[in-house]
Amino acid sequence: RPAQLWHMDMTSVWVAEHGWCYLNAAIDCCTREIAGWSLDLRCRAQEAEAVIDRATESHGIEAGRLTLGTDNGTAYTSRRFRGRLKELGIAHRRGGYRDPESQAFIESWFSKLKEREVWRNDYETLGDARAAIAAYVERYHHRPHSGLGYRTPKEVRRTWEDAQEQPLRNHAA
Repeated sequence: RPAQLWHMDMTSVWVAEHGWCYLNAAIDCCTREIAGWSLDLRCRAQEAEAVIDRATESHGIEAGRLTLGTDNGTAYTSRRFRGRLKELGIAHRRGGYRDPESQAFIESWFSKLKEREVWRNDYETLGDARAAIAAYVERYHHRPHSGLGYRTPKEVRRTWEDAQEQPLRNHAA
């Protein structure tokens, strides 16, 4: 179901004015929607925490509903990050060491992002890079995916939402 399991990871993006910058992103494993992302100058727990805070708020995640899968990076294993997940009622599932398949959905998304956007462009400023990634995410959400039966992530979400509403409509009739 949507908002039940997200994968989160970090990758680096070259920006001329700053050098390597760090992209934290979370993907919904059901719909393949990018639940949240941020490109920052640093890759600490507070940057990862900010992505989760914004994503859970924008998706209306209730305590006890979501499991977040991450790797064993220092931002995700820190006391601060784990404490924030606990405050939000999010279960944390860490993958095995040197096991990228445990985060397959976000790793695949990063791969496509880099092939289709990042490696094809030079970003002069952090603002340029953020705008380009935001545009890519928007296109991604509206593009059919073979892994979703050639539906878009938005269509998959609507299918689940409609299925939830159908019993309510039937009961009211």
